[in-house]
Amino acid sequence: MIRRSWRTRLKASVTPEAVLTVVSQFLEEWSPPEIADLPEGAWPRPLVSKSDVVAHALKLGNMHAVYSGPANRLGGLQEMLLFFTHAAVRIAHLAAIASLEEIPAPRVNRVADEES
Repeated sequence: MIRRSWRTRLKASVTPEAVLTVVSQFLEEWSPPEIADLPEGAWPRPLVSKSDVVAHALKLGNMHAVYSGPANRLGGLQEMLLFFTHAAVRIAHLAAIASLEEIPAPRVNRVADEES
């Protein structure tokens, strides 16, 4: 089964904590047989921080790059990789927005502008 609503939920997430909530909801949608079909190590350990999500996305990418197992396990791995990649990108996007909001606006020297 391919879960599709997560894309909309990730885009609507405005904090890293909201992304973690979407990650938890995504994982809850997996059935025990689907989880059992995943390659060993593809199912994440508890994810409690944004760095956990990013680290798991990297792990899944590495697993996918060297995958040589049965084809029936590849679809789940690819779905998991796609989701975690999008979640990691959303976390990075939110961090970039937050850092831009912390940068003070440049000061304008009105006297120098008027003399020019």
